[in-house]
Amino acid sequence: MIVAGGCVAGAGGSAAAPAPAAMPTADSHAVHGSAAPASAVPVGYVKRIGPDQGKLTTEPGGIVLLTAPAAGEHSRATTPIQGNRRWTWHSAQPLPAQGGHRHVDVFYTPHPDDETLSMAVLITAAIRRGDRVLVVGLTDGRTTGAIRAINAELAAEHRHTATVAAASGAVSQRVNIPARLSQDQIGVARDAELRRAVTDLGLSPKDLVLAHLDAPGSDRGALVTVSEAAQVIRTFAARYPGATHVTMSDIAEHQQDHLDAGVALHQLLAAGTVTSARWTVSRLWWRLPSPAGTWALPTPSDRDRIRRAAQEYLTWDPAAGKYAVGFYSVRWQFAALARDVRDRVHATGPKPRGDHPTPRPT
Repeated sequence: MIVAGGCVAGAGGSAAAPAPAAMPTADSHAVHGSAAPASAVPVGYVKRIGPDQGKLTTEPGGIVLLTAPAAGEHSRATTPIQGNRRWTWHSAQPLPAQGGHRHVDVFYTPHPDDETLSMAVLITAAIRRGDRVLVVGLTDGRTTGAIRAINAELAAEHRHTATVAAASGAVSQRVNIPARLSQDQIGVARDAELRRAVTDLGLSPKDLVLAHLDAPGSDRGALVTVSEAAQVIRTFAARYPGATHVTMSDIAEHQQDHLDAGVALHQLLAAGTVTSARWTVSRLWWRLPSPAGTWALPTPSDRDRIRRAAQEYLTWDPAAGKYAVGFYSVRWQFAALARDVRDRVHATGPKPRGDHPTPRPT
């Protein structure tokens, strides 16, 4: 089965995924291809993902599965839902212009990096078709557990560079890097990674909207609720009639922000607010049952764009405000993406039998 502008194989189809172009896999940090300890490397290098940093398995058909869930923000799936407060979302920026005669596709990424890890093949295919593509960042992911690892590395690097500068009597630009980041600074850094990544995918910068549903005072604080996500989707559905809306799965998922966004889209489709919807499955949960779906496969040029977008989440350059937050948050998923550049996509359907989460009311 070929859908979404081509290169999408149905679950029962015979299309085989092209071999993905490999991203670097050296186990150490690398600078221009050479290994060095983190405390001694120049700025601007890329975090390398080694095979030991994720439990990846290849199944028949070339499907690469990530079988060990990542730490950090994925542990929030079991966070109890608090009671709702009366809270209304309003966009802090003007919404992009309507699509004119072009079809509009709106992608809702619960955290910065979900658009690259789980939606990038669909995004690049839609851009290549000539659709008007919008990406909506639902949160800035400021509560990621990666902040501990990032601050540990910043502290070590800050001490090292300060010592070198003091010993040499020189003023080092790198002494000016922060010794630690706050949650607000992590949020800014993640939004910056998202901006650079979607630009690499081919999106116009003005077509990225940041919803900031994890802002202080929002309905459930750092977590996304179904009602919050529904408010955002409803706003875009009214602005862009007939658009296709895409977010994370409402069924094959255990991460609560992902799940709530998916459930919100499902409810709005059932209510007729949205007329066209699709869901993508995190490669963490490719084994979970879901409605009959498809594999979205990239063209060679789209695969290159996706690889460049992924690099934005792997780049460590504190002096430039680049902290590789995506790498520290879900490095296992980036390792899986490097080996298998595809999206798993499904439409709406009855909840399948088997191991799947039950959406909790908000």
